[in-house]
Amino acid sequence: MSKKKSSQPPKQGAFKISTPRAPAHKVLANKKVHIFVDDQNLFWGIVNSGGGKGFRIDIGLLTLAACKDTNGQARFIESAYVAGVIPDDDYFWEIWKQHNFTVNRGFLGTNNRSKQDDAYLIRDMTKTICRSEAPSTIVLIAGDADYGPALQFAVEEGWRVEVFTTGRGVSAALEPYVHEFRIIDESQIKLQR
Repeated sequence: MSKKKSSQPPKQGAFKISTPRAPAHKVLANKKVHIFVDDQNLFWGIVNSGGGKGFRIDIGLLTLAACKDTNGQARFIESAYVAGVIPDDDYFWEIWKQHNFTVNRGFLGTNNRSKQDDAYLIRDMTKTICRSEAPSTIVLIAGDADYGPALQFAVEEGWRVEVFTTGRGVSAALEPYVHEFRIIDESQIKLQR
């Protein structure tokens, strides 16, 4: 693994942007989070916000921001599913070494390009809801309506659901299934090389 300059953990890189519409979740069994990242959804949100196609996301910094609660307190990362390629020099691998959580990645097709990201994220989210100590917290880093049925299932099972986005491309169809929406401060998750 190649080394890069040590990144600083993000400040409060995400903040609450809406009041919840989902019904109250059950008492949580733990303070663990299961993070699901649709990197293409996030990337195009950043591009459309003016970040440009050269913007690169540091998945490690993103993971640290996503594991924090509303008050900025870190929670234990139980698992992270990242649809896409995580470069060897991404801070994510340092976070993984420090915390030893489960990592799943999506299907990589031709030229190591991720394919069927939504389908794999939904599959793993459903498996997590069915197989993990429950209820717990799901943090989805995406904003498209395709995730609605999986989030609805999570809410029906008493899970807490949080959605992180760039503020662009968030589907209103997710609102009934989300306890908290947050906007990601793009400068806090930019890969510094």
